[in-house]
Amino acid sequence: MQTSIAVPQAFSVRDEHELYPFQHLISRLNPDLRVVQIATGVHVHGGCTVFWGLVYQDGQELTKEDVEQALKQAGFDCAHGGAIQLPKPKGCCKTPAAPAK
Repeated sequence: MQTSIAVPQAFSVRDEHELYPFQHLISRLNPDLRVVQIATGVHVHGGCTVFWGLVYQDGQELTKEDVEQALKQAGFDCAHGGAIQLPKPKGCCKTPAAPAK
């Protein structure tokens, strides 16, 4: 079965440890998709603080507006939420190679 989804898509989980199984499942279903934690906060309808994740395509250029829109669609309360972390672009965390001797 095949289906199409528009990415980025945000979601929430109650416990931080619930993110890893979700990352594992998504990577098994489609290796081109990435799942990252981007914020903590509450739903617009209240409740306890939850962890917010984002599903996006590997290499996709994400703007702050894209991420905020995905969070709003998922029910993130922007007025009472914490700081939003944008996913780091691929390859940004690589350390430079040591110079040849």
